[in-house]
Amino acid sequence: MVYTGKTWIIHFWHTEDLELLVYALAGLAVLGILYGLYRHYKMWSHGGQRIPFTSNLGKRIYNLVKYALLQYKVIMKPWPGFIHLLIYLGMAWLLIATTLRAIDLHVVSILHGGFYMAYKLLNNLAGLSVITGSILAIIRRASGRDNLPNDRIYYIVHAAFLTIAVTGLLLTGMNDAGYRIAAGTSSPYYDPVGYLIGSKLEGYSSLATLYRSVWVLHLVVVMTTLALLPWTNLWHILAGSLNAAYARESMADIAEVEDIEKKVDEGETFGIIKLSDTNWKHRMDYDACTSCMRCTNACPAFNTGKPLSPRDLIITLRNMMYSGKWDEKIIGEGDGSVKPETVWSCVTCGACVYQCPVLIHHVDTILNLRRGMVSEYSILESEEAEQAIPEDARNALYNMMQTGNPFGFNPADREEWLNELASKFGDEIIAQPDEEYDYLYWIGCVTSYDPRIRPVAESLIRILRKAGYKVGILAEEACCGEPARRMGDEFLFSETVNQNKEILSSYKFKKLLVTCPHGYHVFKNEYRKYGVELDVEHHSMLLARLIREGKIKPNKEVRTILTYHDPCYLGRWNGHFEEPREVIKSIPGVEFREMPRNRGNSFCCGGGGGQMFYEIKAGERLATVRAKEAADTGAKIVAVACPYCNTMFRAEADQFNLEVKDIAELLAESMEDDGESS
Repeated sequence: MVYTGKTWIIHFWHTEDLELLVYALAGLAVLGILYGLYRHYKMWSHGGQRIPFTSNLGKRIYNLVKYALLQYKVIMKPWPGFIHLLIYLGMAWLLIATTLRAIDLHVVSILHGGFYMAYKLLNNLAGLSVITGSILAIIRRASGRDNLPNDRIYYIVHAAFLTIAVTGLLLTGMNDAGYRIAAGTSSPYYDPVGYLIGSKLEGYSSLATLYRSVWVLHLVVVMTTLALLPWTNLWHILAGSLNAAYARESMADIAEVEDIEKKVDEGETFGIIKLSDTNWKHRMDYDACTSCMRCTNACPAFNTGKPLSPRDLIITLRNMMYSGKWDEKIIGEGDGSVKPETVWSCVTCGACVYQCPVLIHHVDTILNLRRGMVSEYSILESEEAEQAIPEDARNALYNMMQTGNPFGFNPADREEWLNELASKFGDEIIAQPDEEYDYLYWIGCVTSYDPRIRPVAESLIRILRKAGYKVGILAEEACCGEPARRMGDEFLFSETVNQNKEILSSYKFKKLLVTCPHGYHVFKNEYRKYGVELDVEHHSMLLARLIREGKIKPNKEVRTILTYHDPCYLGRWNGHFEEPREVIKSIPGVEFREMPRNRGNSFCCGGGGGQMFYEIKAGERLATVRAKEAADTGAKIVAVACPYCNTMFRAEADQFNLEVKDIAELLAESMEDDGESS
């Protein structure tokens, strides 16, 4: 026991001779971590991949602080977030406390007075926090809640945490007991656990032996846990932090295929077919997975019985990476492979990406796997294509090539409807290259060809006319290409972008207006990769702004109970949750009721990812589940802001006694004056 003049330190009571053991175990721990880092880095950079660790450091540091240090996404789920914070904050302080003790003993005296008392109190709280958090985590996992994997390693890690925390508190208590023996005094206020344990051990004859044994156990468990960090689920501490720091610039950032025309001309495939086709960021994604199951629990495909678990997909790819299966095909029917129907079950709603605390981009991998299948097999008739790609998906892609829309409808049908619009709104509604427009309205395939949804476009035109805007519609409009990209036909998408680029460049307009969130997303985020910069506005954003500015004013009551469904590509992918609600709440007479799953937690209607045009038959229909949720609110109308959602809900409306209306239709109804002509 050593008295330093500022406090009693029993830490090295009868352990001075074991100092070499400390350095030896610490050295082994450092070697274990360094070797693990080297091993994982070699996997990320396999095949000569260059990892730009020094790029955009400001953004990287911001991400690291926000997502890793401050646990921004972890706490989005209150209960599991609380459990994780108990362990994270407790272990973080114990690491800091150990560092402060080393500085105090070997560098400069800092642990005395009020700072020392605060230090001791925080040590007590941290130990109790880790114990509480680990016990709750064990109970939660053992209970089978939230589909958590029940692998033995998780229990071993929590057992290590418990051992570290309990032995640490025991050492605090023995220090307290030694303090009493030496000084005859102690305090329960800043060292309550130590005081309690010390009071039980005061006068214990073998205190020195007990201290020595507990201290060695504590040291061995701490150093072993550190050494095994790269080899257990604790690896997420480093890999998850790096993955968050080096996350894609935005959730909507999906890389294009470079030199695609050259690759097609030379018969090359693209996307992901083998693990060696992945880039360093994909591999870091796979390595960062914590198996928290938030992605899978949020996945609408998984929740309706489809053969897709985003977590299992990522873990399968990680296992292939760990096994060095770089040149094996990923898609297949054997064990350890990813089945085609798993990839095609995804509706690309982004729920998995939105929920992931370490910013894994599951959808990026899924889209690249689809690209691989489509580029490897012809979308026309072939046995391989039939096994790999759903028939309806192949038909939709073929239709896009032949007719300019995924339905395969005759473009003359759209032309006939445009003539009807011209008779209602005047010939000037059809855009002319020599005119300038406030808004060039890109109507989209679904609205153009579905007679039930065409009134949405008419309502929107009517509103904009009342607000004094000059609007034009493209006579030669075809598909924006979004279905092709979501179904993996990157070459068809690139050709579509180039065609539309040429069309749009012929007209003068201030903004491109869309009613389809899929079109909004692709024009805003994905066309720019092809050099097409557009000022794009979704109609919900425009209508909300016009109401705020007083340019339009709903004045007719629409007495009904109404709920609203958040479109995935307007909400999660692009962050526009409030504008549609502003429109709805501006309408007199409406009683608005939210569905339990709303905004970022919204449940997909089932039309995304190309599944507007094909469907995986397993399990329930997503639209059925969501329509029931809408009906359970007591609503008579489900309001939508997406033609895909409109179509999917209409298919379920009758069985749930629901009426489906776009927010533009509702707003137009509330603006009708007596005797007003359309």
